[in-house]
Amino acid sequence: MKGIKRNSLAVTAALSFAMLLNACSSSKEAEPPKPAAPNTPAETADNKSADPFGKYNPAIELSTVRSIDASYKFAEGESLDKNIWTPIMVNELGIKIKNLWVIDASQFAQKLNVTLASGELPDFMAVDRVVMQRLIDSNLVEDLTSAYDKYATPFTKEALLKDGGAAIKSVTVNGKLMGIPQTFENNGVASASMVWIRADWLQKLNLPEPKTMDDVIKIATAFAKNDPDGNGKADTIGLGVNKDIFKESNNGVTPASLIGFFNAYHAYPTFWVKDASGKLVYGSVQPEMKPALEKLQQLYKDGVIDKEFSVKPWKKVAEDAAAGKLGVAFGYVADATTFYKDNRKNDPKADWRAFPIGSADSKPVILQANDAATTFFVVKKGIKNPEAIVKILNLYNKHYFQTDYSGSKNPFIIDTATGIYPGKYFPILINPADLNINAHLKVAEELKNKGDGSKLDFPASLHFGRITNFRKGDDSLWFSERTFGPEGSFGVIANYLKNKNYQFNAFTGAPTATMVEKESTLQKIQNETITKIIMGAAPLSDFDKFAGEWKKLGGDAIEKEVNDYFNKNK
Repeated sequence: MKGIKRNSLAVTAALSFAMLLNACSSSKEAEPPKPAAPNTPAETADNKSADPFGKYNPAIELSTVRSIDASYKFAEGESLDKNIWTPIMVNELGIKIKNLWVIDASQFAQKLNVTLASGELPDFMAVDRVVMQRLIDSNLVEDLTSAYDKYATPFTKEALLKDGGAAIKSVTVNGKLMGIPQTFENNGVASASMVWIRADWLQKLNLPEPKTMDDVIKIATAFAKNDPDGNGKADTIGLGVNKDIFKESNNGVTPASLIGFFNAYHAYPTFWVKDASGKLVYGSVQPEMKPALEKLQQLYKDGVIDKEFSVKPWKKVAEDAAAGKLGVAFGYVADATTFYKDNRKNDPKADWRAFPIGSADSKPVILQANDAATTFFVVKKGIKNPEAIVKILNLYNKHYFQTDYSGSKNPFIIDTATGIYPGKYFPILINPADLNINAHLKVAEELKNKGDGSKLDFPASLHFGRITNFRKGDDSLWFSERTFGPEGSFGVIANYLKNKNYQFNAFTGAPTATMVEKESTLQKIQNETITKIIMGAAPLSDFDKFAGEWKKLGGDAIEKEVNDYFNKNK
């Protein structure tokens, strides 16, 4: 969830979901089911001999619900019900997984609502923050504190703290662990913004690499004015901006977002931050927004920003990049793959490179980063063996990350030839937040030492192989060089991590009641006002009017709700 804008799809469904959930919570809230005796006699309540991989005998069955999409590919005869993991879980843990239903991801929320309304909850399931909070409020979720403390392996515990503890904190309510956060390698600090620049144009115009925000502005201006493509026409865009301004992708900001630009001015749009008194305030209406807006207004007036940005989604801006017309854009760690790959395909000389965002003044820049987890595994209150959920996660980590596959291929990673990715089939999984950062560091070190990559583990081994092949002439793998190579975008993230110049949203709760009711209206006012100011269609002073209107139309109520939650869950 990202300030008032976080989990917007979930927010939209929250009111209808609340009504649906009443059906399953009304009869259970007053008297939740009592936990049954554990299945294995050795695993008693005090659990002095808790084994993180202890096998159940006889085997137990746990139910869940799942979603799939086009990226799920299976070998013949396999499915989510029966695959490479099925015998491993039975043989090593004595656990059988029963999928009550499996549905396309686009229909998952609707199907889950029906399931919840029926009152027939599975033993565990993956949900978003909104659903998790509703289940917690309805007393339908098992407290996993004891099970996690006793059964989670050191690796599991360490992996879930790679974001500094933000993910674990987000599922801790009144000191109780109410779920397992599904962390991802491109969330957390890896979701922070960076600035992408055509390095070949820098060389052509003899411009230095940027260190500060002023440097970036000078570069973008030169790219718009000094014919970097050499065609004799004034047809290049200095700074690419998409119409949604602050829109986020699944993991980070969308390409050509302005979040990173504002961060350079110490402003935090769509984000909750602490003010000097320790109170949480909404970044989009703080005075720090104005200097950034003033500079953007000037850049638009000077023709550095595309005059048509207000009608272009990021994919249209990507077309400008692909056509060789764009020189600078703020964006995300994976943009070499999603945004600039076609430009490189069309023009092998085009070379985009990511740089850290520098400050607009003498103060250090602090970048806003997404929560390390937006999906959470929750366990139905009263199941016989809640610790089994932790054991399942331990098993995934053991086979996927901790097993030494030297001399053979890890059978759970993606097969690039077929697209089959067995790691995705597992019902409970996480990826440490620093997984890709560490892969970059290992690859960079191996290349520096001129190693052959034979001792690298996954995923460093994959990226080393791609970069090696790129350097041998396979230009289709350029994106890997610019993402994981020595000068890749994950190097920028590693820099952020080292210097600790990032922060997470100060509000980690589900959307408040007023957010659900007013979010769309307030977001529309925000984006319209900021867009008009940038385009010069409204004076800079209109920002103050917007801030006042935001407060009156629900912002003050939201701020109170946010602070009430924050103070309650410190």
